[in-house]
This record gives sequence, structure tokens and C-alpha cells, in this order.
Amino acid sequence: MTLHRRLLLFGAVIPAALIALALFLIGLVLDHLLLESVDRGLTLQAASESVSLFDRPGQDAHLHFGDSALVADLQRLHHQGALYGPDGARLLAYPADTVAPERLTAADVARAPALQTRVLPGGERIRELSLAIDSPRGEPHALWLAVSLASNDAALAAYARAAALIGAAVTLLMLLLQVAHARGLVQRVQQLHAHMQRLQDGDFSTLPPADPGTDVIASLRHAIADATDKLRTASELQHRLVADAAHELRTPLTAMRMEIDVTLRRERSPDQLVDALTRVRTEVDRLGELASKLLAMASLRRSEWERVPLDAVASVRDAIASHHLVAERRSISLHLHAPEAAPIRANPGPLRQAVDNLLANAIKFAPVGSAVDLTVRDGETALELLVEDRGPGVPLEHRETIFAPFRRLQRGIDGAGLGLAIVREVAEAHGGRAWVSERPGGGACFHLVIARA
Repeated sequence: MTLHRRLLLFGAVIPAALIALALFLIGLVLDHLLLESVDRGLTLQAASESVSLFDRPGQDAHLHFGDSALVADLQRLHHQGALYGPDGARLLAYPADTVAPERLTAADVARAPALQTRVLPGGERIRELSLAIDSPRGEPHALWLAVSLASNDAALAAYARAAALIGAAVTLLMLLLQVAHARGLVQRVQQLHAHMQRLQDGDFSTLPPADPGTDVIASLRHAIADATDKLRTASELQHRLVADAAHELRTPLTAMRMEIDVTLRRERSPDQLVDALTRVRTEVDRLGELASKLLAMASLRRSEWERVPLDAVASVRDAIASHHLVAERRSISLHLHAPEAAPIRANPGPLRQAVDNLLANAIKFAPVGSAVDLTVRDGETALELLVEDRGPGVPLEHRETIFAPFRRLQRGIDGAGLGLAIVREVAEAHGGRAWVSERPGGGACFHLVIARA
């Protein structure tokens, strides 16, 4: 079933059916209440007649219909009555053309009022009451009273016409409103569906059509628009990463090929071959480092980031120990400023890799004989690691771009240009962020923030 038909079914057809059912049940209740009112009137009339049937001198039986001051109302409402003697013969009747039975014995009726509805040959319904009554002399008599239900039927017919008219009008109005609503709703959903089809085909160039609504579909549209924008950015970054990776891979490969071609042009001495192979080995190392960094980034992006309890200070101390020899060769001292321990839940492998990258980057750019400071700040909501060097620092206009893959400020510096990109990946995966600022006194200060889980 299409969405349009489903909306019409649940928004108009089923509510209309429920309204019709409700109006029908109200009609049944109204019929019951009207009939109950008639029964109450007949019962009161029977009680009145039963105590005064034999109140005339000589205890002659009589009915009070004709003596009532409301005889005109009785006639208008078609009230009727009859009294039957001990032998069942009809003694009295009102009016003369009554439809009362010709015979009715006290044995045929109960001492309590018995009520029933009878349909006359002409189709008119009447409500009958029969009751057994003893005369003062103990003779059993039968009393029969009736009233026409024509006024009840007329009221019910009027209600049925009014209910049908109102129900039809309400149903038509709901149908028109629901058709308009369903058409607009279906159009909005179809636009989102068409946009999702484009996303499935890899087209991230356009956002879903604007939606002026304020309901959940509008919220869904905004969410899809945000997701589309992020997918477009991710796709652009992916293409840029692939292009940059191809360029970075081509550079050492070209150098290796040129070195090999030059070496193969003529015979070389063993020392010359060793020099050539050494240069080729250097380019192979560059390729290996680049491949390792690319694999590390891919691993970070597809990992599930399971967090485990660990001591951040201990991880930083291990990183300092592993970089101690490299720093010592350049006479760079490493200083740690941290509490005894800083417990946190994090992914230990990526966190250690981020710390290694920051520390290696600081040692690379720090002047010979200077120092690198590592500071761990343990906060309530996050843990922050600061790595400060006394190098040239990072110009303000490059403080964001250096975290992009393959972005290096100085092309002559060794490296694949992926270290800081990995640092940012690790920070964002832990709900934190990474950035660089100027160190007081000169140099760069790199910040790595890890949010507490």
C-alpha cells in the first residue's frame, strides 16, 4: 500500500467509519432512553389507574382517560386503555377505536407490570403494558394500557437524518483535508526518498529540497542535510587523500627509478653501487613510512574504539622513554609535568600513537640543545596533553591546515605529513579535539584533549 493511500485510510476512512459507528451507537442509546421514558410514564399511569379503577359509588369499574383535564394531550400522544373482567371480556376501552385485544384474562398477565412493543398492521409501533388487578370484591381483572411510539420514531428519524448529514459533512471535510495533507506529506517524503537515492548512487553534490515545516519530517530533512554535507566533505577529503597519497607515493618511486636507470647505464664500481643502493634504500624507507601511516589512518577510522581503563601519565612516560635516544642525539631534553597518575578510559593503542606523533614532531622541529615539555592536565570532564617545543612555531594561517593529511610547512623536513592528521583523528574519536597555539616565549604548543567517557 502506498503512503498516500495509507494516509487516506488512517486519516479519513477509518475515522469516518468510527464516527458513523459512534453516531449509530448514540442512536441506540437515544432509542433506549426514549423507550425508558415511555415505560416510566406507562408505569405511573398504571399505578394511578390501579388505585382508582373502583373508586366510584357501587365500586363500578371505570377508566380515567375521558375524565382527565389533559385528554387532548392523551389523544395527541395516542394513549389507549382497556379493562377486562374476570371472564376475560373487554369491559371498558378508550378510545372507541382502540387496538386493545378483544379478550385478556388476569391469568394471562402478571401482577407486576409487563411491557412489550407491538407493531400494528399499518407499521405503527405501540408500547403496551398489561397488569392483573383485583377488585374490592376480590374479582380478578386485567388492565391494558398503550401509547404510540410514533413520536419516538419521528425523533429517531430526525436524529438519523441529522447524524447522517453531519457525519457526511464531517467525513467529506476530513477527506478533503486529509487529501491535501497527504499530498503535501507524500511530496515531502518523496523528495527525501529521491535525495536518499542520489546519496546511494554516490551523488553528494546537492542538499535535499528546503522544507519550511516544523514537524519530524522537517527535522529529518535537516538531519539528512547535515549528513549529506558531512558525506560530501568526507568524499572530498577521501579524493584529496587519494590524490595526495598518489603524489607522495610517486615522488620516492620516481627517485628510485631514476637512481636505478642512472646506475644501469654503465658499469659502476662496488662503492658506487653501494651508494646507489643506499639512496634507493632511503626512498624505500620513505615508502614504508608512508604506507605505515596510511594503514594507521585507515585502522583508526574503522576501529570500534573500545575504551579501557588506563593511566595516561604512564602512557606518556612510555612514549618519552621510546623517544629518549632520538632526543639525546640532538641534545634535546624531555621534561614531563604531570600528577602521579591520571586514570582515564581510552583506546590505549591509538592514544599512544597520538602521543608518539606529537612527541616526534616536537623533537623534529626543536632546536638542537633545547627542551621539549610535556604537560598532563587532569580535568573533571577531559584530560589534556600539552607538547611544547622551542622551534619556529606555526604561523596563524597554517594552524588548521597542518592537521590535514600530507600538509607540511617545510618540504625539506622528513616525514609523510600524516602524523598530525592521525593526532586529530584520535582526538575526535575520543570525543575531544586537537589544535596548536603559540608557546609563550616562542615555539609551538600542541594540545590533545581526550573527553572522559
